[in-house]
Amino acid sequence: MNETLIYPILIIIAFILYKKYTQYKILKLVPSFLEEGGQIIDVRTKGEFTQGNKEGSINIPLDSLKTRIDELDNSKPIIVCCASGSRSALARRLLITKGFENVHNAGIWKSLLKF
Repeated sequence: MNETLIYPILIIIAFILYKKYTQYKILKLVPSFLEEGGQIIDVRTKGEFTQGNKEGSINIPLDSLKTRIDELDNSKPIIVCCASGSRSALARRLLITKGFENVHNAGIWKSLLKF
C-alpha cells in the first residue's frame, strides 16, 4: 500500500477510536448525571423524535436551540443526543458558547435507552 494512503487512514482510524472512547466515557456517567437532575435534550427534528425517543427526554431541534435555550437549567447536567452524534456535537458546542458548562454529548439517542 502506498505510504501516502497509510497515514490518512491511520488518522481516520485514530479519530474514530477517540470518538468511540469519549462516547463510552460519557455513557458510563449518564446514571450519575440523571441522579443530579440532568436533562436529556434530543436535538433531532420533531418528526424523528415522534418516531422514537428516550422517555423523559426533551425535544429541542438543533435549528431552534438558540431560541429555546432559556428552557434549559444551567445548574444541572445537560445530556444532548441525536440520530448519529453529529447534531448533538453541534448542540454541545452551541450551549458551551452560551455559557453552559456541564454539557455532555451522548451521541445516538438509542444508547440512552438502557438508562
